Amino acid sequence: MRNTSLYSAFIAAGLSLISVATQAYSISGLQDASTNGSGWSGATADYQIIATPGATPGTNEWFSRYTLGNGDSRFNIDESILGQFKNAPLQDNVGAGLAAASESVRVTFLGTGAARNSVLFLAQQGTDLLDRTAFWDPIYATGGTNNLGTFNPVNASNQLFETRGGCEYAEAKAGNSCVPDNLGQSRVISGLAVGDSLIFGLQALVLHYNADNIHYPNTNYFFSGAAANNQDNNGWNDGQVHTKVLNLGSNRFLVGFEDIWGGGDRDFNDNVFLFEGVSVDIPLPPLVVSEPATLPLFGVLLGAWFWRRRSARRLS
Repeated sequence: MRNTSLYSAFIAAGLSLISVATQAYSISGLQDASTNGSGWSGATADYQIIATPGATPGTNEWFSRYTLGNGDSRFNIDESILGQFKNAPLQDNVGAGLAAASESVRVTFLGTGAARNSVLFLAQQGTDLLDRTAFWDPIYATGGTNNLGTFNPVNASNQLFETRGGCEYAEAKAGNSCVPDNLGQSRVISGLAVGDSLIFGLQALVLHYNADNIHYPNTNYFFSGAAANNQDNNGWNDGQVHTKVLNLGSNRFLVGFEDIWGGGDRDFNDNVFLFEGVSVDIPLPPLVVSEPATLPLFGVLLGAWFWRRRSARRLS
């Protein structure tokens, strides 16, 4: 009889090595909030608490943390921005996919309205839809999403931010004064080709807080772009769209994630990130324009080309 746990670990490790071997990009170290514009100082950004309606009627997400106080408005999140995420229709009814508009993409963590801790990571580069076999088979082999000690698809080569590190729910609940370590910080993804599809994943971690009857018993994975990215062969994911995208112009987009299996309250404010140097695969008019022009001509042409390519693939 073979040792099934060792066999599962061996299979998972082998598949993980294959994935790493095909990776062409690199991700920089964390860049302090003070590098993002005027107004902030130090590693972590100033923040505000916005009491947005919670998933449970009558509650508020008072434990939220959103960036505030930067002289560059694109790094600040307010009630208006959160309202746009909540009220905007799902783009193309399947979610807007992201693509590189340059050889490097900068990502900044702008805030969380979620109780659970999550990790943003770059799940896939180069193709429109998530390769379910490559991502999920190592997880199946180890018996479940909670066996992170045996196999964790998030690692130093693809991780971007931990959303509540240094300010998890219990600590926020106790004093309401902690700040997530990565708030306002950035990373740069380099080694990309213009037009590369980029699929970002949110690893939403287990959380139990009995006093407030909060229970998220399983680690979940939610991906940007099409609802098809949130499907898997064993039905462990929910097949829902988990991101909305707001166009700031000049190849800058705000991306908001919904972090609850089944779609949650669909306000898409659970985790908010700024992406610079990207395009989307469907036309999205800018909602906030920070420059005299809307989108540079190059960005418009690239977005149109990417949209036509995706449409052609759907029809084939």
